[in-house]
Amino acid sequence: MGWRMHSLVAEMHVGVTVFFVLSGFLIGYRYLGQERVPLRTYFANRFARIYPMYFLLTTATFLIIHQADPASNLGDFKTYLLNITFLRGLFEEFLYTGIKQGWSLTVEEMFYVSAPLAFWLIRRNARWLGALPLGLVLLGVGLVLACRGQAWHGFFGSFDFLFQFTYLGRAVEFFVGVALAWWLRRPGPHAAPRFLTYAGLAGCALCLTGLSLLHGPAIGAFGVMQPAGMLLNNVLLPVLGIGPLLWGLVRETTWLSRLLSSPPLLLLGKSSYVFYLLHMGVLQHLIHNALQNDVLTVLALYAVSIGLYRLVEEPLNHWLRRVLRQPARPVAALAR
Repeated sequence: MGWRMHSLVAEMHVGVTVFFVLSGFLIGYRYLGQERVPLRTYFANRFARIYPMYFLLTTATFLIIHQADPASNLGDFKTYLLNITFLRGLFEEFLYTGIKQGWSLTVEEMFYVSAPLAFWLIRRNARWLGALPLGLVLLGVGLVLACRGQAWHGFFGSFDFLFQFTYLGRAVEFFVGVALAWWLRRPGPHAAPRFLTYAGLAGCALCLTGLSLLHGPAIGAFGVMQPAGMLLNNVLLPVLGIGPLLWGLVRETTWLSRLLSSPPLLLLGKSSYVFYLLHMGVLQHLIHNALQNDVLTVLALYAVSIGLYRLVEEPLNHWLRRVLRQPARPVAALAR
């Protein structure tokens, strides 16, 4: 019983899956209702939201690594460039360099880049909702078969890498969110099943239980590292758990929706991106070494995240959106 409880708790690392489904839903709900995605505004908003804090915290991380060990290749300029361009997530060798958990932003940015074309196709035929993720997965499988055994720096070098760390292997998670957005965007009345929130919670619990049963005895032997676990995490958890839960939160008023819409949780939600970038890695270790207490470290990370959101992320976001949305001035006007 103790081991099963331990393995169940160890498998509750589904925040990235929630993030991917939620991203697909939010972007889809905003833009699927438009006949044409305004590309300048779209990419300006995505850049302003994601890049400034990532660039600043990644640069700080590399400066700390280089200062601690100038000879380490973890802090060299090539690795730094791969990090600040989001390319490191395509190479297994560089996956955990810099801000370790930042690999997921390579996946996220690839979805952002492909989303306008995907939405254009889906608006013309809803069958693309299924065809696109299937096609992306097949493309990923083809890349692995072509690169396996001779992958440059681990570029699509294994099926494990494909299905755990790349957009091509995890596209289903995004398109579950997009499909929900498309469904709710349909014209006409939208009757929803009852108790969606609780059905989603039950689906999440069922999938987590399945992952815990696949959890091995070794440290870090997570269920998601096995083929059945990848299927559970990448497909069944979004379809049976996160998708219905998100639908319920949109359509139903429950204790959970009231809790998540409370001012403290809304503030934590707004600062969650900074917290995500800080909660693991060099900067987290510095805070933990200073406080020498796990609980105080978590509280300090939340406090720092809120402060950086208020003082840096939010002002930079608004400023960049204004600047990047402005049309370029003609050369003749600039010469006056």
